[in-house]
Amino acid sequence: MDDFREIIKARLQETFKNDTQETIARKLNTSQGNVSKWLNGQIPTTDNLLHISKMYKVSVDWLLGISNEKQIDGVVLEKLTYEDIALIIDRLLELGVVQIPDLNMIGGGSVGEERIDTDYLKINDRTLSFILRRRHKIYEVGPDMVDFWKQSSLPRFSGLRLLRYTQEIDKLMGSKDWVNFTDGDWVALVRDIEKMSDEEILIELSKAEKKEEKDG
Repeated sequence: MDDFREIIKARLQETFKNDTQETIARKLNTSQGNVSKWLNGQIPTTDNLLHISKMYKVSVDWLLGISNEKQIDGVVLEKLTYEDIALIIDRLLELGVVQIPDLNMIGGGSVGEERIDTDYLKINDRTLSFILRRRHKIYEVGPDMVDFWKQSSLPRFSGLRLLRYTQEIDKLMGSKDWVNFTDGDWVALVRDIEKMSDEEILIELSKAEKKEEKDG
């Protein structure tokens, strides 16, 4: 039992080595006291082990000393979720690999302004665009708020698979009153669209167009 405890203790220390206890506690939504106990040999509960595994991308079997394979299985493109993509882009922004340019300056500003020659990625998917815009606004408040957003808001998109984003789906999303959408509204809309066949999407589009004509 003591050897088992020492293995978990060592692997948690390795997992958390780049974070302070305060940061770990915030990421895992727990107390700093719990983190201190784990780092000193107390075995986390099953729920906490699963949370650690998800947050730090390490295998539960590795944490428990059952396997020497540390990392969770690699990225499976077909299984990417909105949460996955948002976290990947967030990390790229943190590392300075990509940046969000001043779109008003792309292609040249007004007279006397310096032209910015830069590449930029246009996000067609309205749901992903909403997530990244939220991230940008929160980052302006402060980096600590970004960590809070990752723990409280972003997980709502966990398990929500990326849509095969066609022109028809974009039109269907555009027909909704998405300007005032909350996280939950976006999740519900994507789940509804996931269940629709191509024919059902066209029917919904037809209804939306008729409504727009009537209201107009």
